[in-house]
Amino acid sequence: MSADKTKDFSHIKFGFRGEGIIYKLNGKEYELNSTWINGIRIQFDDLTNTGLNEKQKTKMFAEIIQFVNQKDNEKPIICYNSDYKDAELWKRLSTEFRSEIKDIEISNVKKDNIALYKNMSEDLKTGMAEINIRGLKLKTVKDLDKHWNKIKFTKDNESNEKVTFWDKLRAKLN
Repeated sequence: MSADKTKDFSHIKFGFRGEGIIYKLNGKEYELNSTWINGIRIQFDDLTNTGLNEKQKTKMFAEIIQFVNQKDNEKPIICYNSDYKDAELWKRLSTEFRSEIKDIEISNVKKDNIALYKNMSEDLKTGMAEINIRGLKLKTVKDLDKHWNKIKFTKDNESNEKVTFWDKLRAKLN
């Protein structure tokens, strides 16, 4: 692939090992989670709480799609959460750029929490895993259940139960 095809996108690059997309705008870097599972998947929710306006997010969306199409000669899969505040923007842009997109995956907080809990509990059940999250050390499914309301995903403008100093101290001592 010729480097000339992506010269207009010198402010966009893939992260370490091709995972993640780094976009430079006005001297600041913004990183979007991306992975490759049956195609490149780009998680646009990472731009939700960045302070960027809709025009900036729209520009980034369009350029990232074009960058991936030119760099990898592949149409990306667009991923976003329908419970987050930019969901309507991502929906509109996904429709607008449909010809440049392979697919759209829409999740929600409930589905994400079910998947997170399942993956974490399966890892913990092996007895060979320890999960460190938000300052908490989880060694068993019982630990996961105890702290679930502190670590699960929430909708915009909601918050989890607070992880206290004592929670973190107890986790370190266990």
